[in-house]
Amino acid sequence: MELLIPRSEYIKHKVNRGGMSKNKKLERFISWKTPAGRNMFSIHKIDERIRIAARFLLDKNFLIIGTELDKEYCEKFGKFTGAKVISNYTSSIISNPHNKEYFEPEILFVTNVDENRNAIEEANINRVPVLAFCNTNSDVSGVDLIIPLNTTNKYAIGLSLWLILNEMRKLKKEKEIPFEEFMRKE
Repeated sequence: MELLIPRSEYIKHKVNRGGMSKNKKLERFISWKTPAGRNMFSIHKIDERIRIAARFLLDKNFLIIGTELDKEYCEKFGKFTGAKVISNYTSSIISNPHNKEYFEPEILFVTNVDENRNAIEEANINRVPVLAFCNTNSDVSGVDLIIPLNTTNKYAIGLSLWLILNEMRKLKKEKEIPFEEFMRKE
């Protein structure tokens, strides 16, 4: 299958660049190791998982939890998809109906599992499926759909969100959002 974008674009944005250590559960997504010891994700597996994520999220009511690093891209993703976006998760947003920020998503989408363990645990307790961006050394417990990619680079996250967004739009037969428009600072 042809990649969603040229291989060189994945490399340019460091999407496939993992960490020095790895979680055994993520080995199936790692294709090689640099001479310096850095684990590198398979670009084909990243691309495949992005397509799956788009189908998984399509027409669902979901919550995306980002970090300070990727806040602007999460907000744009939310604007185009209608998803609720939270940058700093505070406990009980998805588990306590008395919380003023309470939200009951069909899916929880997390851009960094290591920074949002609390949200993942709450989603698991409430039987909400979890889709997450995971680096080579991420703790993937409680994650239903892993999207392997570099979670330490905001451009890698931005590009991946843009790819998921446009794959969702293609499935709905809607016009794609240009990359420059999505990545532009507002």
